[in-house]
Amino acid sequence: MRVVVIARAYADPGQRGKLRALAGLGCTLAAAVPASWRAHPEGRAQDAAFGDDAGVRIYPVPVEGARWDRRALTRLISEFRPDVVQLEEEPWSPVAGLVARAARRYGFRLVAFSAQSIPRPLPLLARFRRARTVRAAAAAIGANQLAATLLVAGRPGLHQAVIPQTGVLPPLSAREEPGAGFAIGFVGRLVPERGLDVLLRACVRLRGFWTLHVVGTGPSQEELEALAQRLGLAARVTWHGALPRAALDPVWASLDCLAQPARTTQAWVEAKGLTALEAMAHGIPVVGSRSGVLPELLAGVGAVVPEDDVDALAGVLQSWLDDPEERRRLGVESRRRVLADFTDESVAARTVKLWREVLVASA
Repeated sequence: MRVVVIARAYADPGQRGKLRALAGLGCTLAAAVPASWRAHPEGRAQDAAFGDDAGVRIYPVPVEGARWDRRALTRLISEFRPDVVQLEEEPWSPVAGLVARAARRYGFRLVAFSAQSIPRPLPLLARFRRARTVRAAAAAIGANQLAATLLVAGRPGLHQAVIPQTGVLPPLSAREEPGAGFAIGFVGRLVPERGLDVLLRACVRLRGFWTLHVVGTGPSQEELEALAQRLGLAARVTWHGALPRAALDPVWASLDCLAQPARTTQAWVEAKGLTALEAMAHGIPVVGSRSGVLPELLAGVGAVVPEDDVDALAGVLQSWLDDPEERRRLGVESRRRVLADFTDESVAARTVKLWREVLVASA
């Protein structure tokens, strides 16, 4: 099976675990990536290089703003002659229109991908590109069920699947059970939609010895620190600031649970749940709000509470504080779920299965 994957994400070699796993499953794979990329918005631009990455042919394409170079991308497709092209850019983007036209010309099967999880108004041209891409697609992948439903709204009979764009890299073993007390974690940007204010108000109601560890910074930090002070929690809250994911291991090792009290807005919803998955991979149970992908990730292995419901969140945290065996059990089940469904290898296996179904259906 010859496949081209088109995505900005894979310009970063650290994000290519799924691609390497796909190559390991026997796919002949090329990845079209931006020729120049920034690992962080404030960082220096780095150049992607042509070459082989563990069986994946890396093909840098000039990208200016949102526009991929048409000639370079068309050259890759015409020379590589893929059976399948998986477009991991939103279907309303300029590159989507380009790939949809190429599907008709070169006869490959187009698999569209979207992580967009809430309806959003689009300009007329973007709506046109989105409709054309969905019409041209042989299958659709949503990063979560909400995204999949939105993606196929114009073609309800289109073959679809829910598969995250990338997997997580779990540690070799779950972390050791922390010491005395009950350590609650919060990891995320300090903005209203992340709901740390809800968590602080829930913590006030807890009986027993607990601490809260906050990782992240953002425009709401001063306001949240003042709220913790007013609630009398300052001595129990540790503000770690922003940490790169590679530096989170000591934090994961100290936590008994993670809280993700996200709140949906008109412009944002929890679409990927990567922080929750990382905690689960370490054997840490997660309580999250009913926002975006969180109910899908946590069903049966964590706890889901209504958005902005301080009482419900406090009730879950109190039950876990009182019952170490239950939170230990949920941590084990959480890690099992990640190992089964959310590693790069499992994401790659689910993706290959979809590709094979698409090729069989079109044979």
